Amino acid sequence: MSNVGPLYAFSLVSSLCLLFGLNFLFRKGNLVVAKVLAVQFLLLAYLVVAAYFLMPENIIETPYFFRTLAPLFYALPPLNFLFMWYLFNPKVKFNPKHLLFFIPLLIQLIENTPFYLSSKATKIAEIRWMHKQGDYFAFSEQFMWFDPLYHVYAKFAMYLIFYMAMVYYYARFRCAKQNQILFKKGIFHYWIIGVFVFRICTIYYIWYTFIYTDNAKASFIPVDYLLIAEFVFHLFYLSVNPKLLDVHILAEQLKGREPEPKTEQELVRAEKEDERLFALADKVEEYFKTTEVFLNSQLSAELLGSLTGHPHRMIGQAIKLKHNISFRDFLNNYRIAYIEAQMADPNFLAKSSIEAIAEASGFGSRQSFYTAFRKAKGCTPKEYFSSRIG
Repeated sequence: MSNVGPLYAFSLVSSLCLLFGLNFLFRKGNLVVAKVLAVQFLLLAYLVVAAYFLMPENIIETPYFFRTLAPLFYALPPLNFLFMWYLFNPKVKFNPKHLLFFIPLLIQLIENTPFYLSSKATKIAEIRWMHKQGDYFAFSEQFMWFDPLYHVYAKFAMYLIFYMAMVYYYARFRCAKQNQILFKKGIFHYWIIGVFVFRICTIYYIWYTFIYTDNAKASFIPVDYLLIAEFVFHLFYLSVNPKLLDVHILAEQLKGREPEPKTEQELVRAEKEDERLFALADKVEEYFKTTEVFLNSQLSAELLGSLTGHPHRMIGQAIKLKHNISFRDFLNNYRIAYIEAQMADPNFLAKSSIEAIAEASGFGSRQSFYTAFRKAKGCTPKEYFSSRIG
């Protein structure tokens, strides 16, 4: 990253990463997905700072950052996966088993500990020796257990495995019917696709440089560029969609607001209310049968409420609870049932026009009659009557 820019550019990027990370980390009521995103931002803040001090013109003066970045690349694949997993499950608490994903990070940190604890002079001597070899992966066995290239292969495998897991969970989430409304808006869809793009670019670079061409003298400099580009993407996306900074809104848009668990008293009260509504639905049906009030083309829930003395809103709720249809559909079903009962008379269809039948059964217009009939029978009144006459 020797050509990235002057110190203020590094300071600006790392400061923004730090501010975003702390914002997500300590905001009250944050969900797990925000905590994961916070760790990613804080990690990137350190990567940018370390990248500046690891530039060839700075590394001898500040050798303390040498080899501190390598273990952190083990943390990026699981963090990206956990970001997506908790984004799709915003109400889920953190699962301690997910910490097992970071065992490779811990192993390399322990492996590098002797170097971290060595003196500044020892660090400088190691760096000078590496530069003399002309190989970024040259190492002394006194400080490392494994060839650094083995870590590269392991990190590539981790990137690939977690990437496939991300694709799998994304596809499963995308196919779930209750989430379809999200993809009409596109807001979360494009955010996730952006993460996919950066991950596949990183995987491709590692594969092409260190496995396909076996260029052991190469460095991870382009990966640092990708990390900064990914941060800029997150920053831009969150700036354009500021509501994503509120993780409660994030959860509500993903899964909807979850109802609070009801107390025992509330459950008893709800059960009694349902019983009252069922009883009211029975009274409405009995009233329809005895008075044939449904033949009144002006009948509505409000008018029925005034005739029976029951609140019209309760009438609609009662019909919906018992029959799972609206009051209007319930009313039209009675009118159609009335027509079917009249068809027992052979002269009914022969002497009556469709308009007359609609008016006699309580439909206010030919159009409302056709609409209700097609909804109930799946065909027009003319088609239905013709089949009966035949």
